[in-house]
Amino acid sequence: MSANGVRVLTTVRVGDAATEIVAGAGECDVDLIAMTTHGRSALARWLFGAVAEAVLRRAHIPVFVVRATGAAEARMAA
Repeated sequence: MSANGVRVLTTVRVGDAATEIVAGAGECDVDLIAMTTHGRSALARWLFGAVAEAVLRRAHIPVFVVRATGAAEARMAA
């Protein structure tokens, strides 16, 4: 898919989420990983969820993380 000169690739992978996100990004030669987080983990992971934190630590490219709002979480749950 492409819009306004930005190419977006969506894939489905099976395995540990953080490992597969980082591996998929490397295999597809992407420039950026964008993801959302609930931020519901322990104090050390308050801002970023466990998967987001692991991707941030392992990725060798920029990672854009946005904390999901209550409204966004309600839409995803519906």
